[in-house]
Amino acid sequence: MKIFTLFILLVTGISLADQRHFVWTYEYKTVSRGEAEFEHYYTTSYPNASDLSVSAKTSHQLELEIGMNERFDFAVYHQFEQQESFTYKGYKLRWRYRIGEKNQYLLDPLLYLEYHGKPDFSEHVIESKLILAKETEKIIASFNPVLEIEIEDDEIEIETEYAMGLTYKINKILNAGIEFKGSEYGHYWGPTISHGTHDIWFSLGSAFALGAIKEGKAEMEIRMIIGVGL
Repeated sequence: MKIFTLFILLVTGISLADQRHFVWTYEYKTVSRGEAEFEHYYTTSYPNASDLSVSAKTSHQLELEIGMNERFDFAVYHQFEQQESFTYKGYKLRWRYRIGEKNQYLLDPLLYLEYHGKPDFSEHVIESKLILAKETEKIIASFNPVLEIEIEDDEIEIETEYAMGLTYKINKILNAGIEFKGSEYGHYWGPTISHGTHDIWFSLGSAFALGAIKEGKAEMEIRMIIGVGL
């Protein structure tokens, strides 16, 4: 873990990045052609929001994204999880394509496609999102409907999810807002803050259960994303 921490500090010390304002919701953004970015997701999930010491689970996600042209980018993720032991959970491949230019339409659309794979190829997940966003001088809003197809042991399961966020630009380096996300397993809400510039930034957000959730799912989650450019 010491090597992992030193790696994060080294990268964040020498790099530049493009800022994200949410932790669950995607915005109308792709990496510029010929540029690359690194992001580290740190997420802690709590099955019991009234006792945070019970079976808390921590996950790390390392992402490298590359701008292929002015509208299209590609990313590779590696996922790790820690509860009793630190394990490699799998990888993801992601494609994003921006349609049009900012403020060309009433809402700015972006197409998102992602593949989730396991190290032993026992499970395959295809996730598609439509990002619909709007940014003004002071406000950023985005809505992400999600369709997920999971294939495991020759069985196919289809799920629908959503995420949406609204943030207010307090000043050039500080933003504060709220996010919602949900699926058939439960619905969540929580405040989100983001700080920094395009040089280096972080976003911190939480998700608290709204009403009942499916047994085994988290009642509360906290996520921090650090972004830098390469």
